Amino acid sequence: MMTKRRLHPIAMATGVGRELKHALLPLLVVVVAGSRGDFSWRDLVMPLLVFAYTIVAGVLSWVRFKYGWDGQTLEVEEGLFVRKKRTIPFERIQGISTAEGIWQRLAGVVKVQIETAGSGPGEAEVVLAAVSREEVRRLQREIERAKEQAEASHLQNERENQPLPPPLFTLSVKEVWLAAVTSGGAFGVVAAVWAFLSQLGDLIPYEALFRNVQATWNGHGRWYIGAAGLVALLAAYGVAIGQNMIRFASFAVRRQEDTIVITRGWLERQTVSVPIGRVQGVMIHESWLRRLFGYATVSLIHAGGALDGGPLGDVVLCPLVKKERVSSIVHACLPEYDLGVALRPLPKRAQLRYMLRPLYWLAAPLALAAYIERPWGAGLLFALPLALWIGARRYQAAGWSLSSGQLTLRSGWFRRTTTYMVKRRLQAVEVSATWWQQRKRLATISAAVMPLGTRVCVVDVDEENAALIYRWLQGDGRNQA
Repeated sequence: MMTKRRLHPIAMATGVGRELKHALLPLLVVVVAGSRGDFSWRDLVMPLLVFAYTIVAGVLSWVRFKYGWDGQTLEVEEGLFVRKKRTIPFERIQGISTAEGIWQRLAGVVKVQIETAGSGPGEAEVVLAAVSREEVRRLQREIERAKEQAEASHLQNERENQPLPPPLFTLSVKEVWLAAVTSGGAFGVVAAVWAFLSQLGDLIPYEALFRNVQATWNGHGRWYIGAAGLVALLAAYGVAIGQNMIRFASFAVRRQEDTIVITRGWLERQTVSVPIGRVQGVMIHESWLRRLFGYATVSLIHAGGALDGGPLGDVVLCPLVKKERVSSIVHACLPEYDLGVALRPLPKRAQLRYMLRPLYWLAAPLALAAYIERPWGAGLLFALPLALWIGARRYQAAGWSLSSGQLTLRSGWFRRTTTYMVKRRLQAVEVSATWWQQRKRLATISAAVMPLGTRVCVVDVDEENAALIYRWLQGDGRNQA
């Protein structure tokens, strides 16, 4: 909100004095000519009236003169009989000059003259007769800031009007469909529907509904409930496919100078601009289903918010891309990242821990379910060898790599994730080991980047290698990798 100010009171005195100085000679002429050599006190009536009017008009003019500014414009209100109001955008101001007469110096103020492109030669658009020096400095800073913003906006408009560079990556219709089918967003739809229904507790009798479902289950209606659940899951899967096809339609990635520009969307066109200087890392996600067809997903970790509606600090660069194309696309966008590094496997003594880890939380529930639903429930125990096999696959997938300027970590099997982080973007590297890991000379290595809370880790790395990575961030192990 703009605050209106008055000039320093010295402006009132100087204004009245200036007007009296201009009226002095005409008044003397009037007095001398009117007396005709016979002076009387009546000859002073007219000069005294003019003198009084000048003083009153000067005071009222000072009272009526107000000025103020916000972040973009300067406003001036003035006028004794006719009220005038002027608004001058900061970007139109060509210059500000100050002057100090004897009265201004005595009062510690300056006279400010503001010139615009529309001012006549040697004329000021606005004159502020008496303003403190600090206020003039604030006004100058505001004008400079507004001009810098206007200049930046102008450059941005020029950049937007430039012809777009050719895209580095696009999605064909077939790839959009594959990305939607393999996205696995059905559970997200189920969660959203469940959250919506939970808000209708006053309208839907959930307790009675749950009792009916329980009665049907106990009454050997398991097949009906299972079929209904399957239909609901397929419907959610169909909705997720539709959502992702709309989201990834017309997907394109371009690089414009130091910014990666991602455009996508069918019903609603969305553009996401990611400054390269804000990118903290590159992640390649490979779900087991997409790995079968040689596809992967590439996303960027950036020090910002949820730019494309996804998780905080995560922007999808390529929703679905052939694995052999990933390196060239990332290199075109972010040349400092090397995706061709060879990962080091975990030590052999970590394999058993990986295989047993799923059983820690799976064995007890499966055993309980097999006991309750015996004898057919015993078939659930076949999931235990499957869990051992998955643990072995997770062990084979995990790995790490270290070069002079980059740390690479990989983990997961159902959704294998490889994270590439350059050294100057790393916020911290942490090495930890439980008692069981210490017995096997193993450790967990985790690396943190911006935004806060973004952390990547690999479990059961050889403890000497974990120490090497730790020293590397400190600079001691730069040439040891």
